[in-house]
Amino acid sequence: MVAGFPEQGLWHLTASQDHEYVGVKKSVFKDTRVFIKVKCDPLDPNPDNNLIIKISWLVRKTPCWNDYIFSQATEERYMQYFYDNPGRTQNTSKFDTGYLKTLPVSYPCDHNIILNPLDMDKVIMETNEGAKATRAVAEAGGGQPLKENEDQLLSEEEGKAAPVVKSTEAVQIGFPPNNGPEGPRTRHPVMNIPKDGVYLLVVHTTSMGTGINLSYTAEVTIEMESDYGYLSAVDWPLLGFYAAMCGVYLIYGVAWLVMSALRWRELLRVQYWIGAVIFLGMLEKAVFTAEYSSLNKRGYSVSGLIVFAELVSCAKRTLARMLVIIVSLGFGIVKPRLGVVLHRVVGVGLLYFILASIEGCTRALQSRVDPQRQVLLASLPLSLLESAICFWIFSALVQTTRTLRLRRNLVKLSLYRHFTNTLAFAVLASVVFMLWSITYHEFEDCLRDWKELWVDDAYWHVLFAIILLVIMILWRPSNNNQRFAFTPLLDDGSDADDEEESEKLMADISDTMKYRNTKGSTSSSPRESRSVEEDLKWVEENIPSSLADNALPILDSDEEILTTKFEFSKMQ
Repeated sequence: MVAGFPEQGLWHLTASQDHEYVGVKKSVFKDTRVFIKVKCDPLDPNPDNNLIIKISWLVRKTPCWNDYIFSQATEERYMQYFYDNPGRTQNTSKFDTGYLKTLPVSYPCDHNIILNPLDMDKVIMETNEGAKATRAVAEAGGGQPLKENEDQLLSEEEGKAAPVVKSTEAVQIGFPPNNGPEGPRTRHPVMNIPKDGVYLLVVHTTSMGTGINLSYTAEVTIEMESDYGYLSAVDWPLLGFYAAMCGVYLIYGVAWLVMSALRWRELLRVQYWIGAVIFLGMLEKAVFTAEYSSLNKRGYSVSGLIVFAELVSCAKRTLARMLVIIVSLGFGIVKPRLGVVLHRVVGVGLLYFILASIEGCTRALQSRVDPQRQVLLASLPLSLLESAICFWIFSALVQTTRTLRLRRNLVKLSLYRHFTNTLAFAVLASVVFMLWSITYHEFEDCLRDWKELWVDDAYWHVLFAIILLVIMILWRPSNNNQRFAFTPLLDDGSDADDEEESEKLMADISDTMKYRNTKGSTSSSPRESRSVEEDLKWVEENIPSSLADNALPILDSDEEILTTKFEFSKMQ
């Protein structure tokens, strides 16, 4: 899962007479190249209108990650605020902001407006030669008064006052001499970012001309590309991380496949579930790696790919929780089947997948710097379900370990003790990290360690991989694989429903036997007992005892012959 939609490197924004301020915010590396291109279309097709568009821009740096947190609905208002007041902050923390602001430059309203570059070396050289130690902003244009400070953007040490940048007609504060509308139109960066930081770029457009209708629409294309690609400084570590995790899951899958192939005759059903979780984890990391690699090369994300990655992640987490639940219940270890409990497990898994998909897609499609109200609302029911699942798992583990302790099955009891300790460690590690993240990332007025924000994403993937590795070790296929399997001679695998059915069956059998005994006792009569006595008396009177005595040796010899043959056959 990801903490938010990755920061883009290529934007296509629309400006007009009613929406003059457009901009982007991004964390960038040093020497990041900034490109600005404008395609202007006048709404009045009259060629005599001679529509001219005036373009100026502002680059503002802040050490605080949460200084640019605002929703899309109020984005233009905040862009105008920062453009008009670049030295002010909305944060209560005291810190200096660095910014660079240009005066408007006129261009004809056409499809090939590429802004002239800013020569930062020339600006710094000019400031070093004839500067006064006051705070000022670089204003392009001759004879204009200088405004406030151009602070950390040009100075190397934080808190040091930046020197004055003189504005002259020849130098134009780092700009090449303006050649007017017929000047050169080539692709080049307007500036190179001098330091790592969180930057805001605002482009302001206005129109002027001889006609009555001065309306226009302008497509402003902004690119920010570093030596590493289009990924931001916050998201760049995740590209290598997801690639490394993809390799880890590949090793998991190969090792599990080899062990399963060697012991394929003795595999347990739980081990098939573990293999499915490994496969989904490998697929999830591969999709995330492809998404971040595509963004780094092209500059923009494919929303369908990030949504697909989140759905795969939700499926993996759902299957993992169902696996933990059925193992905690003792399926395949203590019980041969779950009975009606299986329907509850499937229902909980389906509900978890739906809630996790809603929360994951809401979080993944929202920017990191946007307010997280929708994410909080989507995560609330998922958190409640997670708590219920956790309670169910530990309750089932207590019952299963108690059963194994009563049966004195030490092998399985040791297995479940290690499994319980692993889950307890996972819960404790999750709670500790959540408290730390909320304390140091959510409640901070000025979040300065923004380069470590990628850990919020990476931690959960690493924790899941560690827990999965422990489960793989505990339930690994081996020569003694069947010692963990359910055995009817040692285990009583009947669940609650099976016990009820057995009690009913035994009750029916006992009732039937009682009925037969009662019927047999009532059907007996003195007449039958008298007939048996009369038959025995007739045998004694009519069969002489000498005949019976002569027949006994014959019977004995026949029995001896049969016994001899039987013993001889055993010897052969």
